[in-house]
Amino acid sequence: MTTNRSKSEKKDAEKQLRRDPYEVLGVLKNSTDQEIKSTYRKLSLKNHPDKTANDPVAADMFKEVTFSYNILSDPEKRRQYDTAGFERPLK
Repeated sequence: MTTNRSKSEKKDAEKQLRRDPYEVLGVLKNSTDQEIKSTYRKLSLKNHPDKTANDPVAADMFKEVTFSYNILSDPEKRRQYDTAGFERPLK
């Protein structure tokens, strides 16, 4: 049985994922794109659902890692985050 999540539930889930992306990936703010990518790959492989099918903690970590990488790998989103954090929606 599948359930549809309401918009507010989805937003709540997204807010839970909103830790500092640098902290999630364990990189410094002055890390290079290559360092960020390398760390992302290691963490995503470690926590990938195909490897950790029955581990909800790993699934949540995989989502956090992916969310964080999506911000830090995009120059415009990274600049926006570095300027205002999550105060403004990232485009």
